[in-house]
Amino acid sequence: FNGHTEWPRAKFKEPNAIRCCQKTMKRLYPNGFYVVIRRLSSKEERRCIMANVIDPAHFTGMHSLGFENHLNVFHSRKQGMPENLARGLALYLNSSLVDAAFRRFNGHTQVNATDLRALRYPSLETLIILGQWAKSHEGQEPFTQQIIDQRVESTLQ
Repeated sequence: FNGHTEWPRAKFKEPNAIRCCQKTMKRLYPNGFYVVIRRLSSKEERRCIMANVIDPAHFTGMHSLGFENHLNVFHSRKQGMPENLARGLALYLNSSLVDAAFRRFNGHTQVNATDLRALRYPSLETLIILGQWAKSHEGQEPFTQQIIDQRVESTLQ
């Protein structure tokens, strides 16, 4: 959960930018807060779902963002979402509770949008409360799985 976005990626084999032109505009999102999840996870990874917050502060001067096809993007009608909602959603998605539920109905390492839509989510208010907590603890000690799980469980009660 304490991951960060690295862009541009140095010495990366494939292009890691998209040209902004009329042909590509429909694939771009306005700079804002988003939550992304890789579509494929390896069997060796602890969790199938690993969510990360895209923070617009990391893309100053960028009007639009392009996301590669290997990512599931949580957005609000193709716009960014409020910061606390994004942080709370990512915290919730990184919990063991969600991982266990996902593994129960998904027998593979692919994480597709249909699977993510099938998950049960707490209310917007609950996600925002989680996000406020995450933001207030940002920069302190790294969020361990135990800390994430304790916070999600105590907030959902």
